[in-house]
Amino acid sequence: MADDIDDLLDEVEESLSHNSSISSDRRVKHSKSESVKTDDLKDLLDDIDEPPLPRSAIPSHPSSPNISGKCNSPLLAGVSVQPGISTGVTQRACDRLRCLKCDMTVVTMDGFCWSSTIDYFFLRNNYPDLARLCARLEPQRVARAYACQCQHLSLTEPSSLAHLDGLKWVCGGHSPNSMADNHLKT
Repeated sequence: MADDIDDLLDEVEESLSHNSSISSDRRVKHSKSESVKTDDLKDLLDDIDEPPLPRSAIPSHPSSPNISGKCNSPLLAGVSVQPGISTGVTQRACDRLRCLKCDMTVVTMDGFCWSSTIDYFFLRNNYPDLARLCARLEPQRVARAYACQCQHLSLTEPSSLAHLDGLKWVCGGHSPNSMADNHLKT
């Protein structure tokens, strides 16, 4: 910690003085310290990131438009409707849903529906571990299963989020770099 304070003081001193005659030894020490700080920061971010998705996760949807924003009217649907951002022109099943009750991202699984034995406690105890969630999924080729930590839903036909009573899900916003981070296809 003392080294971190020394490094911080060195940075402040360097920014305040317009004297650029810092010895090369000090520059090397600073660059090493900066590298260590960057590595430590990356390690910390890796620790708090969500767990990685199984191999079947889709990294991106090339068919989704390369735009940012939120769905006009979020749509949920079975596998017959492509996932992505739903605009006034293009109807897609929103794949960036977020729950307002539990403040968690909604995960989707193509080709499955939830079994009748699923309940709040199962979701609460097993979300976001997709391997454990799969224990209560039943194969259904045309369905898409949705779940957050407190609610679940299986659909085969398109339905507007506004018409699904009780669900507190909203579109979390789409960006070109974050398309389908939480969407599974099996």
